[in-house]
Amino acid sequence: MRFARVLIGALLSAVSIGALAEVSHFDQQTYDELRREGKPVVVHTDATWCPICKKQKDLLSSIEQEPRFRDVTVLVVDVDADKDLMQSLHLTKRSVFIAYKGDTEVGRSMADTDKDSIEALFAKTL
Repeated sequence: MRFARVLIGALLSAVSIGALAEVSHFDQQTYDELRREGKPVVVHTDATWCPICKKQKDLLSSIEQEPRFRDVTVLVVDVDADKDLMQSLHLTKRSVFIAYKGDTEVGRSMADTDKDSIEALFAKTL
């Protein structure tokens, strides 16, 4: 019985790993390529010291595990370290999610810590 539980746990872990959305630091080339190819992209402006951003990252960890969001790429912009990037993307605030379906912005939210509404925003990219 113990072996079966371990095996089931391992299989579930493998399935979960395959379901992960990709979260990475913002890269202009990746951003441009994904949008040009019509892929779902979410840009998240983040600050390490921001309590709202921390809540959002916790929610993001949960959301990215969901199979329906496995093709969504989340690109994180650090508002302190990436000031030039913030300016070039015309971003002025932290704790913002901007959702794109290909080249089209399909929604954005600011300071949102409600899992359902963040999931709804992610769903717009699909």
